[in-house]
Amino acid sequence: MPDFERQIPVQLFAGEKVGIAFSDRGVIECFRTGELSEIYYVSSRLILSAKVDGVTVYDDNGEITSGLSEIKCKPRGKSSCVELDRVIYRGFFRVVYDSLSCSLTLYNIIDLEDYLKGVLPAEIGERSKDEYDAAKAQAVASRTYAVWKLISDGEAGKLHPTVADQVYTGRSSELEILNKAVRDTEGEILMFKEGPIAAYYHAVCGGETIPIEKAWPQKDRLPYLVGTKDRDYCRWAKTYSWTESFDLETLSANLKQYFVEKGLASNVNFNEIIDIEFHKDDRTDRVLKMEVFTESNIYIVECDQIRWALGRPSNPGAILPSTRFSARKIINGDLLQSLEISGVGNGHGVGACQCGFIGRAREHQKYDDMLEVYYKGAKLVRIY
Repeated sequence: MPDFERQIPVQLFAGEKVGIAFSDRGVIECFRTGELSEIYYVSSRLILSAKVDGVTVYDDNGEITSGLSEIKCKPRGKSSCVELDRVIYRGFFRVVYDSLSCSLTLYNIIDLEDYLKGVLPAEIGERSKDEYDAAKAQAVASRTYAVWKLISDGEAGKLHPTVADQVYTGRSSELEILNKAVRDTEGEILMFKEGPIAAYYHAVCGGETIPIEKAWPQKDRLPYLVGTKDRDYCRWAKTYSWTESFDLETLSANLKQYFVEKGLASNVNFNEIIDIEFHKDDRTDRVLKMEVFTESNIYIVECDQIRWALGRPSNPGAILPSTRFSARKIINGDLLQSLEISGVGNGHGVGACQCGFIGRAREHQKYDDMLEVYYKGAKLVRIY
């Protein structure tokens, strides 16, 4: 495994102007063409604005400096932290100017262990003492994912604070029981052969996780992500089972938006839906292909993208919970009138089931045993 730098970048903002603050006092280190040029000690809120010649910094009294290529905004003192949009973060902010787009990008530079403290509250939630091993399992999975993602992306490696990577909500959301889970697993990741694994996880598997290629056909098969029968460990979850009802107007609008955004249809050639056919995988009981028949064409969506194409009428803007579902079509004459979908699970189904972690912890399973179930053949290793 390559050397891993514990100070990691999380991209929190990209745009033309951003406001930051310090919970107490701070210092800003200003760079021009890569060289440190000046340092300012501040206690008020700052505005950083991208201009043609670089970043300009303002405080309550006006402009402080301008023409900067990079800025490091660091807290002073143990009690001070950096703030963005009223969210408190550990570590410091690094702001980088892009002359081509005349914009700036703000990163939270933070120790990996402190980053995890801001991830677990959003990803596994507050847990009881009886569920503590679920928090430890989540800490290892989240740490492994972060290391894998950063190493895989090389010099361009960065993390996003959303479901694009892992939801990260900074120091403001930290919980002591989850911080303890991070401390008790410090430096532990899952490895296969010589490198960290792609430790994907999801909320509720619905009884079985699936091979990675069954969710994302463009990805290669991985021996540690082959899927596993998970019994009923996640059945307790409120989102285990669900139903959605699509009237023809909603169904047409959702599908049309998806296919148009993908460049597969135009506003004028996506006509009435004649029929929809769903093709299931016998092993996983998940829908692998959806065919949409219109007057002018047949549109095909595969695997996890089906969730994005259909959407969720009960929560506009959301995606279908999972591809493990059965559909009932209402046909009038030769045309589809409505669609009823009933399913189980919440998420893509690859890797670990987070509610499975919790269910297993309630039955006194240990975190290392849980990880072995979901990530076949991966070894638990302490890298620092």
